[in-house]
Amino acid sequence: MYQRGFATLEVILMVMVIGILASIAVPRFTNVTAAANTAKIQSDLSTIDTAIAIYHMEYGEDKNPATVKALVDAGYLQSEPEAPNGKCYYGTSTEPQSVPTGGYTIENGRAILGTGNTADKFHIPKKT
Repeated sequence: MYQRGFATLEVILMVMVIGILASIAVPRFTNVTAAANTAKIQSDLSTIDTAIAIYHMEYGEDKNPATVKALVDAGYLQSEPEAPNGKCYYGTSTEPQSVPTGGYTIENGRAILGTGNTADKFHIPKKT
């Protein structure tokens, strides 16, 4: 007689294999997402800093735009960037942390995210 379908033991073994593969893949996916969020934040902050530099060339170093929205309204940015949700790498930590809250703002002629976090505070750790 021909057997149709899978035996219970075969199904249990396949579920275990899938579970092991998922336990390996999920942490790697989390780190990749945090690295992508970090890269987006760095890019956004650099773009805003470039817009501020152009603003300074036209209006002088002593004049700073009040907000990121002011740069959009003046035509230096196409739209106001939004910070990603989730985790990113910043400070001295090598573990992903929650993205700082508060959105992008301008402080002392520099673009920041959250409280005092400029583009150089965000980093993607090297793989070892």
